[in-house]
Amino acid sequence: MAAPTNHFKLGLFVILAVGATITTAIALGAQSMKKETVKYHTYFNESVQGLDVGSPVKFRGVTIGYVSAIEIAPDHRHVDVIEELDSEDIRRMGLADGEGKEGARFYVPPDLRAQLGSQGITGVKFVSIDFFDPKSNPPPQLTFEVPERYIPAAPSMMKNLEDTVTKAMDKLPELVDAVVAITGRVDRMVAQLEEDDVTGKAAETMAHADEVLSQLNKTMKKLDRAELPDRAAAALDDVSKAVAKLNSVLDRVDGDDGLVASIRRASDAFGTLGRGAGSTTRELDKTLREVRDAAESIRVLTEAIERDPDMLLKGRAKAKSGGQEK
Repeated sequence: MAAPTNHFKLGLFVILAVGATITTAIALGAQSMKKETVKYHTYFNESVQGLDVGSPVKFRGVTIGYVSAIEIAPDHRHVDVIEELDSEDIRRMGLADGEGKEGARFYVPPDLRAQLGSQGITGVKFVSIDFFDPKSNPPPQLTFEVPERYIPAAPSMMKNLEDTVTKAMDKLPELVDAVVAITGRVDRMVAQLEEDDVTGKAAETMAHADEVLSQLNKTMKKLDRAELPDRAAAALDDVSKAVAKLNSVLDRVDGDDGLVASIRRASDAFGTLGRGAGSTTRELDKTLREVRDAAESIRVLTEAIERDPDMLLKGRAKAKSGGQEK
């Protein structure tokens, strides 16, 4: 026979288990309430579906807080997501920028952005804080005043993909019109080609090209049989030899010891000789004039002796006096 159930012990066990659970929950709640947190706002210009209160806030993959509230921004267009960041985690990671009334201030450099991220394929989202290029991700232009504790938002990957697809779809009608226009032009070109019988002309041209190539092949064979390449090579050798001889002749004509230089030196020598001959001619003229004067004096003397043979004995003075006496 089975032993009777002890309801007292069972009830006591259940009461103790419930009490331990409540005590643990109270302890965890008290511990969580002791944490110092600081609130920051981020305004997203996209849907935040999948992001709930309590979703984690991560800095480069490290959890530093959670989402405490999700509201609509004053412009009724953006979504105000309030992140509650743990001051202790901020201090531990060196992200604190002084102390405020609510705890450590989170350092927000100019290139820091908050972005919506997704966890796997479940669609559950979280807030990712990371650094972005300010040129490609400038701070959003908001029409209302932002609070002091504010982290600018960056578009999520899904938002960028959505914008890209939207732009592509906006350009799709233009692309379709362009394709239709190109197709029409191609159809007109094909019709014109068929009208002009371009295919037949192309076949005729190819046949003519084959004929020309055949004739060229025959000509090349004739040239090979006539050994024209060898003859041309021999002729080129002869021309090379002639050029070499001509170069040697030109070397003899040109240069310091060449024919041209010799002719130039001979010309210079003739010039020098001509200049010497000129001076000699002048001296010869002078000598001839002196000889002529001397001959004239001898002629006069001879005539005087013929007229007066005794002049050589009488002397010139007596001859003059005798002449006066006559």
